[in-house]
Amino acid sequence: MDLSETNRRDQRQRGRTLNVSDVTLSIVIPNWNGQKLIRDLLGSIQAHPPPSPYEVIVVDNGSTDGSIALIEHEFPEVHLIGNSSNLGYARANNQGYAASAGRFVLLLGNDTVILDRSVEKMVEYLDRHTDVGAVACRLLNTDGTLQGSCKRFPRLRDAALTYLSLHWMATRYNMRGFDYYQTQEVEQPAATCLMIRREVIEQIGLFDERYTILYNDVDLCRRIWTAGWKIVFVGDAEIIHHGSYSTLRSSPALRLEMYRNILLYHEDEAGLWARVILLPILTVRLFGVLKSPVAFKLLLPQATNTAHDW
Repeated sequence: MDLSETNRRDQRQRGRTLNVSDVTLSIVIPNWNGQKLIRDLLGSIQAHPPPSPYEVIVVDNGSTDGSIALIEHEFPEVHLIGNSSNLGYARANNQGYAASAGRFVLLLGNDTVILDRSVEKMVEYLDRHTDVGAVACRLLNTDGTLQGSCKRFPRLRDAALTYLSLHWMATRYNMRGFDYYQTQEVEQPAATCLMIRREVIEQIGLFDERYTILYNDVDLCRRIWTAGWKIVFVGDAEIIHHGSYSTLRSSPALRLEMYRNILLYHEDEAGLWARVILLPILTVRLFGVLKSPVAFKLLLPQATNTAHDW
């Protein structure tokens, strides 16, 4: 059942109904079995609402933990789209965007918490800089320490070094020394909190659904840059990010899918060399993680998958 047909709610801002033409910002949040997380996040949006008209769209991927009932009861202003099964992170975000109306679209992980005026500052930056297609902000751990969330676009060499556990040699990719308190252009910020201009998405599309769980944000940022738009890290905005909540529960099948996504990106970028150089490295690495012959399925042609635990 698709709750977008039966449970579509009026969009309200501070007690008044929003018309489509009023919406400045659409906040799109995919959710899968994150009941406590989604309560904290939606509560933080209520506590720190953007001053301009906005809407919140939650796309629930078949949760069985009571997430839908919680949102309906405690946050009736949210536009809730309910999928009967887990269609994956990329597709959930694409569904949310298709139902949105804002000039700007904020992709937000369900494992985040909004702080103070951070969303407002991101909106203001996009309003002032018309050549910027997307903005990101600083991510903090729950104890207030900094998370590294910006990288350069990965080359095949970077991937090989990373999955051979030689991270220290991939200095270009990992952007050591990046100043997370300075506003500056970046190539690839995490899509945990990524605000995109609607006209950019209309030009290039949102997520490529071949990337079901990993590298969808890398691919998206590369397409934004390729289309001639800038991506900027806003150094005076920050949110809390609990971090990889869904992937921490990953099954062997999910781990396999994650590695397939990594390989797919580098096949798109480097062609046959990715299979020659990176595929053996990823297979050995995955076998070391899983201690299971499931890892060797990475060597097989990739089937089209539609549902994953992310």
